[in-house]
Amino acid sequence: MLRVRSLTLALFVVACSSSSTPAPDPSEITEPTPLLRQDGTVAAHGWARGPLMQYDRALIQPERIDQLREWEYYAVFAPDFAIGLTLADLGLLSFSILTLEDYETGEIHDAIMFEDTEALDFPVNPFGNTLFESSTGSVEYRFEGDHRSITVLAGMPGTADRMEARVRLADSGAVESIAVSHLFDEPGEFFYENKRVSMPATGTVLVGDTTYDLGEGVSFGVLDWGRGVWPDDVKWEWGHFAGVTDGHAVGINLGTVNGDDTPGSADAVIVDGVLHKLPESSWSYDLDDIMAPWRFTSDDGRIDLTLEPDFDDSTVLALGPPLTLTRWKVHGVIEGNIGLDGGSTLRVEGVRGAAEYVEIVW
Repeated sequence: MLRVRSLTLALFVVACSSSSTPAPDPSEITEPTPLLRQDGTVAAHGWARGPLMQYDRALIQPERIDQLREWEYYAVFAPDFAIGLTLADLGLLSFSILTLEDYETGEIHDAIMFEDTEALDFPVNPFGNTLFESSTGSVEYRFEGDHRSITVLAGMPGTADRMEARVRLADSGAVESIAVSHLFDEPGEFFYENKRVSMPATGTVLVGDTTYDLGEGVSFGVLDWGRGVWPDDVKWEWGHFAGVTDGHAVGINLGTVNGDDTPGSADAVIVDGVLHKLPESSWSYDLDDIMAPWRFTSDDGRIDLTLEPDFDDSTVLALGPPLTLTRWKVHGVIEGNIGLDGGSTLRVEGVRGAAEYVEIVW
């Protein structure tokens, strides 16, 4: 069932490692490379094992500044609940959303704060710090070298709608991740993303007077770091799963946007900090019955995964005309097989995460 949130704008495994080395992919970017040319068009169209494409906001074409969208989103999955932490600048406004999905009660709690765009000053790569302050709270993301710390304070202290999050995510520049630059139809339009998955998480989330604990060894986080100049409407599919299978830390990223991914999509699996690039996944699901299994496959057979949903997190986020996000999203456990680089097979069992199909008009 789609929930509607609205804001009124005031002006606004069995895993077998292998020593075999796969053949070089000519689409892989292996050295730090400017993302954009001086004229604002994309110079680095491809994928990398980390955020090697260097983003420079000053190179955005002046006539496309109002199409610029920047965000940093964390999803953290525990056995009994999940949290989402969003910071975004959509050009007309900036906002923060802290969401907690309680699997046992079926409840969804959220706290939304918004300000003008000056309230956010995003870093140029995923290893910087971010601060957001509003009249109703604050959000701070910090990268500390070997971990990320997140602090969210939203709502009046002592009230039922007060929410606080204090989260620590293990991460470092040495851990591989999937970075991709996508092209859209018009020159100067693009989406640059870095998905950092399988980050072990600890911490607490407070909802009113109830505390939710992120247990060590059973809680894992994902970072969706995105910068882009977007067309007026867009669609995407994104699956993100993180956990441990057969003693191996595993993070799975699946899906793409409706752009040009000829050099490679963002489909990848990270096993014990090492990325294995996957072919573009094919998705099978029913939007009229989203709690039915979601299937992910690939033509070459390397991807064969099934998500069994157990929580409906679908929503419509209406930020005032024309900004509307319609999201069909489910949480659950994914199982199946993934073919790794070198020919071995990873058996995925009991890894938790979420998958979504999104349509946006902005």
